Amino acid sequence: MSNTVKKAGNSLIQSRSENLCQIDFDHIWHPFTQSSQWFADHPLIVERAEGFYLYDPEGRGYLDGVSSLWCNVHGHSHPAFTKAGKEQVENLVHSTMLGLSHSPIIECTERLVSLLPAHLSRIFYSDSGTSAVEAAIRISLEWWQKQGGEKGKQKTKLLSLAGAYHGDTLGAVGIGFLDFFHKALNKSVVQSHRVRTPHIFRFEQGCSESEAMEQSVSELKEFLLQEGDSIAAFFVEPLVQGAAGIWVYPPEYLKEIESLCRKHDIHLIIDEVATGFGKTGQIFAHQIAGIEADLLVMGKGLSGGLLAISAVACREEIFKGFHGKPSEGKTFFYGQTFAGNPLAARFAEVNLSLFQDSALMEGARERIAKYTALLDRRLKPLDWVDEVRQLGFMTGIELTSKPGSRSAWKSDQQVGAKIVKAARDRGVFIRPLGNVIVLMPAIAMPEEDLEKLVQVTADAIDEVCGSESS
Repeated sequence: MSNTVKKAGNSLIQSRSENLCQIDFDHIWHPFTQSSQWFADHPLIVERAEGFYLYDPEGRGYLDGVSSLWCNVHGHSHPAFTKAGKEQVENLVHSTMLGLSHSPIIECTERLVSLLPAHLSRIFYSDSGTSAVEAAIRISLEWWQKQGGEKGKQKTKLLSLAGAYHGDTLGAVGIGFLDFFHKALNKSVVQSHRVRTPHIFRFEQGCSESEAMEQSVSELKEFLLQEGDSIAAFFVEPLVQGAAGIWVYPPEYLKEIESLCRKHDIHLIIDEVATGFGKTGQIFAHQIAGIEADLLVMGKGLSGGLLAISAVACREEIFKGFHGKPSEGKTFFYGQTFAGNPLAARFAEVNLSLFQDSALMEGARERIAKYTALLDRRLKPLDWVDEVRQLGFMTGIELTSKPGSRSAWKSDQQVGAKIVKAARDRGVFIRPLGNVIVLMPAIAMPEEDLEKLVQVTADAIDEVCGSESS
């Protein structure tokens, strides 16, 4: 298939757009994107963004229905960030945290600690969410080894949930192995032990919610009786498994996990990269279950979605486990060049200051209620929708190829991609995850835009699925 752009006209604006597209086709390799599909259509090129809309070079606006990959919180070009960014650029754009500190990261930390549970008082910064997950893996495994004693030596393994996703570096793949993404790495990574969540028993085996919960907990208890002494940490995405298809599990299951981690002396590591910063109706999803993490991983929305910055918050006793004389070998040798970048930290500080205003989350919860009503009214009744899974703004729409049955569309039909294209033609940008359409609006998105997002998604599903079935 040719990747040559067809010239759409002679105006300066069209020429610029086509020129950008040609350079992209000739040189850029896009993540999570099949190039044969990418070359088949004129891609959406974003020139600027304002509010909750992305704009192409021709000035056409597209509602950002996935909050720029689940990270934008307050909308684009928010004046508070614009002002802070200009000020910070004039003072300090980058300085390493290896052997130095800087005022933006210190001020950011003060804000962050004020929003975190009191027991999570020590912050380790990274750049991407994946690198923070890697840090948490290393912190837990190294902590156990550096404590000495027979118990510490035994704790060399990790545990996670089946269907988890924690990023794409090899350590993160080991605990969040999704066959669809990572099959080719199967023999190259050290995979964690995994236990099945309640939704697997419900969706795949037809169990009731109570039966699914009972079987899942029973499997976890049985596993820990056998392997609990060898497990250093249990990684969980709290309440929602995002990249697996927005699978939601009950708070009671998270409580069971916490209780069993305490019983078997296992670090509970909660990955809030995708779920954190308001998407579920709380600043952090695990707050809904009322549990305590030993390590809490953050990213995406930490900066409000402006620049890459991530963090691991942990108990002070874990930090102290790495404290000692250089000769003791307790130093944590891990970090990135741009970890805790001053400009990103300044944006994070502004973002966190907005979260300190109770009006933000109060307004978000009101919008969630209206958003839920829209989903119930306009998406759930569609013939082509098997179920809508939702917690707060996190939404997965499971499609069916046969109304009234649980029948996934064949991958070669590319129904998800076609729905995305149909929505884009209507001025809305969304993304698929296999047989699931994902909606993830920014928590500050106003009601009229939420209504447009849901209605356009419903229209696109009806159009594409109806056409494909005929």
